[in-house]
Amino acid sequence: MNGLRLLVRTIDSVSVNIGHLTSYTMLILLVTSSIEIVCRYFFNNPTTWAYEFGQMTFGCYFLLAGAMTLKDREHVGMDIFIEKLSPRNRAWVNSVTFGFTALFCIILIWKGWEFAAPSIQKLEHSTSVWGPPIYPYKFMLPFGCFLLFAQAFSNFIKDSYFALSGKHLDHGEE
Repeated sequence: MNGLRLLVRTIDSVSVNIGHLTSYTMLILLVTSSIEIVCRYFFNNPTTWAYEFGQMTFGCYFLLAGAMTLKDREHVGMDIFIEKLSPRNRAWVNSVTFGFTALFCIILIWKGWEFAAPSIQKLEHSTSVWGPPIYPYKFMLPFGCFLLFAQAFSNFIKDSYFALSGKHLDHGEE
């Protein structure tokens, strides 16, 4: 049981730490967007990089924050049906639906890697005027989906334990 508890805590900790680190990208986006606004509207000289940088940065934010959002169970869901269930029955439903989540994540990891691998191999750059490297951004798709899968697995362990025992695994109860 301690091994499961350690695994759950480790996955949850990784999700939270990456989520918090990723949240700082919003400050970077705020600064770069402000620079673009000042350059465009006050100096009539827009940047060649701010729009593309914003797209890539927000994409990374979206992919890397997903695991923390799932850990906190803040993803949008169909609560109409599940909210009427008892906490243990909710945990049963969440445990059963893990299979769908796992399948979705595995397909995204697989297809995301097929998308990212050639880009990484040739160290692909954007064809824009700015021309930044885009292989790190393409790698975020399989990596973010792997983090999402790991967090879904952690939630599955916690939900299954609670459904079977009525106790919360991550609270240190036996």
